[in-house]
Amino acid sequence: MSLWFGGDYNPEQWDEPVWAEDDALMRAAGVNTATVGVFSWARLEPAEGEYDFGWLDATLDRLAANQVRVILATPTASPPPWFTLAYPDAMPVTRDGVRLTHGSRDTYCAAAPAYRAAARRIAAALAARYGQHPAVALWHVHNEYGTVCWCEHAALAFRSWLQKRYGAGADGLAQLNEAWGTAFWSQCYSAWPQVLPPRATQWRGNPGQLLDFRRFWSDELLAAYCEQRDEIRVAAPGVPVTTNLMLPDYQVTDPWAWRREVDVVAVDHYLSSTGPAGHADIAFAADRARSWAGG
Repeated sequence: MSLWFGGDYNPEQWDEPVWAEDDALMRAAGVNTATVGVFSWARLEPAEGEYDFGWLDATLDRLAANQVRVILATPTASPPPWFTLAYPDAMPVTRDGVRLTHGSRDTYCAAAPAYRAAARRIAAALAARYGQHPAVALWHVHNEYGTVCWCEHAALAFRSWLQKRYGAGADGLAQLNEAWGTAFWSQCYSAWPQVLPPRATQWRGNPGQLLDFRRFWSDELLAAYCEQRDEIRVAAPGVPVTTNLMLPDYQVTDPWAWRREVDVVAVDHYLSSTGPAGHADIAFAADRARSWAGG
């Protein structure tokens, strides 16, 4: 087995005449793997339900001709502007109640039905077109799952998650009050609609509520990943599917739960320093990834 060596490749971000130079530089560097399409949603689907795969067809064929295997990504970490305009309620809301707007990446709420439906559609469209492409060696769903939202979609999904955890009736609400210690500071809940995400509050929030909210988001994001993964598996059986995990200061995920749903454990490294400190950072992340992968 040879080492897969390469990185993210975004040829849609520069002019086509440069692509031949890309090929030559990759050959000179010994690159044999490239991740493609991570942030390409606006190019792949310029309007809702209208797809433009021409540039990606050319990219995959060109990489294959240069013996470069492709890790094909779904672009759902960065919805296009048309999505923002059509579904403003799917934009993320901060814990202070501020609804964010388009202009960067991760502008979505993963609990919003419109976002989940759009993500499944683009994943299914990519899988239908490239599921049998000989260059595709691995599928990379989304990118660095970790975006958290405190909107009404998130509140509804959070209450549903809590009811599954503690029970839907009065007994479940009593269990939640016990688990969160809501007798403190007069926080006892008497009806489920009173239960909200841990939004900004006057003083310190309830730690039990915050812990369950993090658990909820790990499960919600994992469900979003599995929806895309399952669409891919229909059209590309036998090709492994994964997503990129990170250290816990960014991602609100339980990697040991996620590892049961990915075919390959993948981890990103963002070094804050070089030298021995950087080596320790890499070693720590590698040890965690080995644990996630069961050895």
